[in-house]
Amino acid sequence: MIVLGHRGYSAKYLENTLEAFIKAIECGADGVELDVRLSKDGKVVVSHDEDLKRLFGKDLKVKDATLDELKELSDGKITTLDEVYEHISDDKIVNVEIKERRAARPALELSKGRKNVIFSSFDLDLLDEEFKGARYGYLIDEENYGDIQSFVDRVERERPYSLHIPYQAFESEFVTELCDRFREKGIRIFVWTLNDPGIFQRIKAHIDGIITDEVELFSKMR
Repeated sequence: MIVLGHRGYSAKYLENTLEAFIKAIECGADGVELDVRLSKDGKVVVSHDEDLKRLFGKDLKVKDATLDELKELSDGKITTLDEVYEHISDDKIVNVEIKERRAARPALELSKGRKNVIFSSFDLDLLDEEFKGARYGYLIDEENYGDIQSFVDRVERERPYSLHIPYQAFESEFVTELCDRFREKGIRIFVWTLNDPGIFQRIKAHIDGIITDEVELFSKMR
């Protein structure tokens, strides 16, 4: 069972920071999940939100500031994808979620030579268009997959490396059976953001990995 730290070890450390990523690995994670956007000067910045309001109290969008400005406004806490690669060894998985289309190609370029990168996005068209030849996973929510049959056809046609599914979806027996079917075809199933041990015990036979805030807990449970 693969355990990925959701934005690092975000239950204990500030999300999407080098500290959170390093602590996730130190505490037993097989890798980390993170989000990327582009700064004003074209740097691949690790940030889930489009702006700095929630984490740093600054009313400024990532795309409207240079990397130096972002570093200054976050007291050095905002990091970049290449800095993550410098600190996380290549035997660990890095799941790079693409938050905006313009970050796709720069993230791909920075990731050349890395063995254990999985790209993911809610923009399934983007993944199929830009990430052929790379490991990529369809990130699924309640809206973006379309109708079930079209989605099944798409998965079987495009054969993504993985599907990243919210844990709530496993309340449906149909979804569980569908995931089993995909796994038989070699497609990995990751579940996000799973922090409940009881749910994990119930679904673990049907999945390959979890994305969790609670890194230590699930590193010990698997």
